[in-house]
Amino acid sequence: MPNNIFKSFDDENIKNAINNNKEVKEMLNSDSAKNLVNNEDFKQFKEKYKDKSDDEILKDAKSYSDKLKSQLGEAEYNKKLQELKKFEMFLSKDQKNKLNDFLNKIK
Repeated sequence: MPNNIFKSFDDENIKNAINNNKEVKEMLNSDSAKNLVNNEDFKQFKEKYKDKSDDEILKDAKSYSDKLKSQLGEAEYNKKLQELKKFEMFLSKDQKNKLNDFLNKIK
């Protein structure tokens, strides 16, 4: 199976961080989060990238990133990227580096 950047995170570390954070628990139990997980588009997304290589994922991510930037405009697009960085508090140093590397590659 090809290497996949989504599978390279330490699941146990993330699980512990989530289990110990009240705001994350509330968000995960919200109707909107449950609707996302049960959403057919989300299921298709997970299936599409399940066995993809890093290069394939990054190529698609860059394409989606460019489309999003053209739809939102530069300022709003950068704001969305900053919102993604809020998840850093739940990540190990290695995971933070991977997230930053990923975000830099899609800019």
